[in-house]
Amino acid sequence: MSAFPSLEWFEDVRIAANAGGVLRRLGSCNASVGAKVGDCAYLLSFEGFECTAVERIEADSLMYADFYLDMPLDNWTGLVRCIRDNGRADAEHSLNRLDLALPGGIARSSDEYRRNGFLRYHLTLQAFFDAAAEVETTFPIPGVQA
Repeated sequence: MSAFPSLEWFEDVRIAANAGGVLRRLGSCNASVGAKVGDCAYLLSFEGFECTAVERIEADSLMYADFYLDMPLDNWTGLVRCIRDNGRADAEHSLNRLDLALPGGIARSSDEYRRNGFLRYHLTLQAFFDAAAEVETTFPIPGVQA
């Protein structure tokens, strides 16, 4: 069981996503994708048909990612809970919907051209996060530091 957010959780999702074969069916993805979850930042490396690595990084390093997903912890937790409860994100919790619904969107980049990678790869990213349905997840208790 891994806690969200944590490097262990992202690594467990990476393993589940690669094992399921869904990333291969969606086509190749070559991108470094950041995830800013509250005060934590992670880098997901996609090469070809798999997520090859995940690492925890300093938030300042997100500028080196092709693009990154930036949401408050409550929105991330809502997404992961929805995936856990339904086996995948529903229409209201998909990354695409969240990008359209939240002020300023969720996809960010230091380069607008590279930000377009979100539009190109959002289905692969959604499949990656939907693999969290296979990961037993615990969530932080509000107000308690891990």
